[in-house]
Amino acid sequence: MNNLKIFFDRNAESLNTSLDNPKDWQAGDIVVFTKHIAICSDKRNSNGIPFIIHHSNIVEGATEADEMGKYTIVGHYRWNKEANDAKNSWDAVSNH
Repeated sequence: MNNLKIFFDRNAESLNTSLDNPKDWQAGDIVVFTKHIAICSDKRNSNGIPFIIHHSNIVEGATEADEMGKYTIVGHYRWNKEANDAKNSWDAVSNH
């Protein structure tokens, strides 16, 4: 997970990891746990916390489940293609 966390730290919008305000979490957000990674679902539990889509085990494969609180959250990211494209364009120009 460390390589993925570093990639997202450098290339995605880094967001708050607290679950205190469920509205901070949107479908498609990437959540990194200590030894796991998932994508936020558009489905939410009764407290407004999003379900996660992840590969929970070999038998079940990818699942959508109410398991956000099951793991320790170490990163919360949103992929913003336009901002990322602009950053990469600037990096390409500034590295020459």
